Amino acid sequence: MPPLGFLSTASFALPISITIPPLLADLWESVLRAVPKKKTSHMKKRHRQMAGKALKDVQSLNKCPGCGQVKRAHVLCPHCVKDIKQSWKSAQAA
Repeated sequence: MPPLGFLSTASFALPISITIPPLLADLWESVLRAVPKKKTSHMKKRHRQMAGKALKDVQSLNKCPGCGQVKRAHVLCPHCVKDIKQSWKSAQAA
């Protein structure tokens, strides 16, 4: 009869065989290999996300009928708005 110390330190491996269909086995192998080796850097990730999203040139420019400055179509002229604000401030102060 073996001593009790021998049984507590010995490890036994039981052979367990699971039958996996070949289609599932191929899929499982490809899933295990599809792991990146290193973390993608912040710069590379941002370059990939922002690809093709650059700012486009403004095509819709018009002349302001009030002052003649160049402005975007369907947008208030910033020069005229600034003049209106200044006149309102002077009217408020007086």
